Amino acid sequence: IILIVVVIGGMFVHNLLDFIKKSKKQLLYRRGLAERPHVAHRLYLRMSLDERIQHAALVLSFVTLVLTGFALKFPDAWWVVPIRNISPTMFELRGILHRVAAVVMVAASLYHIYYIFFVPRGKQLMRDLMPRIQDIHDAIGVLKYNLGLSPVKPKFDRFSYIEKSEYWALVWGTVVMSVTGTILWFDNTFLRLLTKLWWDVALTIHYYEAWLATLAIIVWHFYFVIFNPDIYPLNVAFWKGTLTEEEMEEEHPLELEEIRRREMEEALVEAQRSREVPKLEEVGKS
Repeated sequence: IILIVVVIGGMFVHNLLDFIKKSKKQLLYRRGLAERPHVAHRLYLRMSLDERIQHAALVLSFVTLVLTGFALKFPDAWWVVPIRNISPTMFELRGILHRVAAVVMVAASLYHIYYIFFVPRGKQLMRDLMPRIQDIHDAIGVLKYNLGLSPVKPKFDRFSYIEKSEYWALVWGTVVMSVTGTILWFDNTFLRLLTKLWWDVALTIHYYEAWLATLAIIVWHFYFVIFNPDIYPLNVAFWKGTLTEEEMEEEHPLELEEIRRREMEEALVEAQRSREVPKLEEVGKS
């Protein structure tokens, strides 16, 4: 409970400050008191098709697990009763759906492990998601910026501390929920192995981790992909796979600078090559 209050409370305060700062900026744009930066109409790849499919599997399984799990814990809730009253078999169906969703999430997680260890783009994804000391400096810098203590907003690379913290929290939550869920699912086996006491411990952890994960998604993830004033009403990268140049300038300027640098180097190499071709032709004729 302390972990939930501290983590979710910290997320809420962080996002509230972020919302206020970004809302003020958007209001200045709309009232003509500040000029929007001019950017080209170009799209940049954010999520490949493979990554979007992984994300879809995670979203569908997570939502199903949340709904079917809390329906068991709160069978008389206003949103559960109408579903429960549809048929006498709905309670049994709830259990089946919960387990199917759990299998889908674990399968998606196992595939993701393969992806980050054996697929080149996945390996790069893992390298970019590794925490760095700079992430702490960025978090402090954002706090100062949102509080008006600094005029400069830190520049983020492909993944900021926001996305990294969410990713590793997801890894933690998936491991905890998978282990405790397996213990609860195969109760007869684990009651003999662990005794009733530790089975109850697994049940308690499973329940409160479910609250922590659900609230984190609502307060943290939903804010940055939906309610963030810079991208409202929705960041469509999960569907389209791309970000606009404006979104890249705002959220991932260091990555954008690196892309431009590579493109310039490639252009210079190509230009050098095109100048050398006529020279080679002249040598051949001579």
